[in-house]
This record gives sequence, C-alpha cells and structure tokens, in this order.
Amino acid sequence: MNRIFLILGLVAFAFSSIGGMVTLDGVAAYVNDTVVTVGEVNEAIAPAMPQWRQIYEGAELKAKIKESYDEALDDLINAKLILKAYDADTKVNKEGVDKYVEKKMSDFIQDRFGGDRQEFLKALKEEKISLEEWRRRMRERVIVGMMRAREVESKIVISPKDVREVYLTNPKKYYQDEQLKLRVILIHGSTNASEREVREASVSNAVAQLKAGSDFGDMAKKLSEDGKAKEGGEWGWVDTKDLRPELMTPLAAMASNTMSGAIQMDGDFYVVKLEDRHLAGTMPFEVVRASIEKELRRKEIRQLTTVWIARLRKDAYIKIVESGP
Repeated sequence: MNRIFLILGLVAFAFSSIGGMVTLDGVAAYVNDTVVTVGEVNEAIAPAMPQWRQIYEGAELKAKIKESYDEALDDLINAKLILKAYDADTKVNKEGVDKYVEKKMSDFIQDRFGGDRQEFLKALKEEKISLEEWRRRMRERVIVGMMRAREVESKIVISPKDVREVYLTNPKKYYQDEQLKLRVILIHGSTNASEREVREASVSNAVAQLKAGSDFGDMAKKLSEDGKAKEGGEWGWVDTKDLRPELMTPLAAMASNTMSGAIQMDGDFYVVKLEDRHLAGTMPFEVVRASIEKELRRKEIRQLTTVWIARLRKDAYIKIVESGP
C-alpha cells in the first residue's frame, strides 16, 4: 500500500499547470537520442498565456494554445538538432565557446543582480531551478544563437542594387498620404455660460503668450486637457485624411512651424502648432532604404533557416509523442 501511495505521489508531482490546463510532464517528442518534454513546451508558451486569456476564450483559446504549443515544440526540436550539429562539428573551438558561455552568465548576473551571486541563487530557488539546470539552458541558448549566426546570418548579403530594385518596382508600397507633425493644446468647453467664458479667456490668454514667444510644449504641459499633455501636446505625424475638417481647414493654409489661433470643435477649444509637413507622394529612397534592407534581411533569414533546418532534419530521428497540450 505504501508503494502505491509513493507512486501516486510521484505522478502528482510530475503534473504542471499551464493556464488552467493540467498536463503530465511526459515526453513531447523524441529527437535522435534526446527528448523534448511536455513541461519544456508548456514553459515556452506560458509567458503569453495572460494575454491570450484577455483576447480569446472557449474553443478559440484552446485552438490558440494548441497552435502555439505545436510551434514551440517545433522550435525546441530544431534547437535539439542544432545542438547535435554543434556537438558533431569538429571545426568549432569548444573550449572557446565554453569560456564565452561563462562570460555571458557572469554578464547576466552582473546586469540583473548587480553581481550579487547570492541574490541570483535566491532567485533561482524561488523559480525552483537548480544552478546546473540554469547553466545548461544558458549554454544551449548561447550555442543555438551562435550556430544560427554562423549558418544563417553570416551568409546574408543584401546588395544596394537589390534594395533599389525593391523600391523602384513597388512605388505604391512606399506612397505616403500627406502628413502633418502637430502639437496641440486642448481646453474643454462647458455648457455653463460663465464657466465657458473663463475657459475661452484662458485660451485667448494662452494664444497671446504663445505669440509673444512662450514655448508651446511648456504651455501644453500646463494647460492642455488631453492625453498628450505630459508630452508637451505632441501628436506626432498625423495623416491629413484622419483630421476633421474643423482642424484641417485652418491647417491647410498654414506654413511649417506656425501656430493657429483658437479653433472650436464640438464645444472644445484647440490651439495647434504645425511643426512640419510631408506632402503626399512616394517617400524618398533615403527615407525607406533602411526598412527595405531589414525586410530583405528578414526574408533571407527565413529562407536560409528553412534550408538549414531541412538539412538537419533530413537524417534525424524525430517522433512526435504529444501534439498539443
């Protein structure tokens, strides 16, 4: 009888709860001579669970969890294959990598815990992770990142010609509607006649001070009653098509770095500073070049990673045991 209770206790201890779902921490997949556990996959998706619970519910939530579980399992399988490739690679300076891993661990403790090793060990204890397990995970993350950099990122070459060609062949993609860079002071009106007079006088006084040279941002911080007051009334770049006619009509006639008078809209008072203007048209190449380079780089990373992982999987033994939590 005692043996039965002992076995039941061990089984109960092996259960972990993720987002209200209880899963036995068994084998999720066999990868050559190693395994990926259900617990590892659940741990990978756990940080996103609170956000999913706010967005999804019922069947949609279950479907999202399963989709993410399968994606995380796939990533963990790939990581196992990358680690095996590292172990089999005789060209890698393993001793140098181990020293680099130790440095990364020291840097982590320094950055997160001010170099206090006891605080670090205390945090591990609270998370119920042993120092050996943490070191193993850190080592694997560093190695996987290093291998990806060598096998994928180091082989990517984005030529200026390719960037220019993307720009020239996709003019609509880089078309931009007219935009205005604005700062705004908003003072709410009132249905009470006497109070409205006081607020209208406050607006007039603010306009007079601004015309006399007062800083618009400082004035917005003191007077504005919208959510951008703390930022000095900065609205940033706004598409003209998103502005109501009451605002757009006076702004259309204004030059950059000029200020409107009091504009009434829905009973409220607005004072607007037009800081800059982008006319409608295709954005200049120099403005979008960096984003095009990043886009091409991401595309190359996806393609090269797919080819690399397919090569690693070709002769590997992979068996999915648990698909979905």
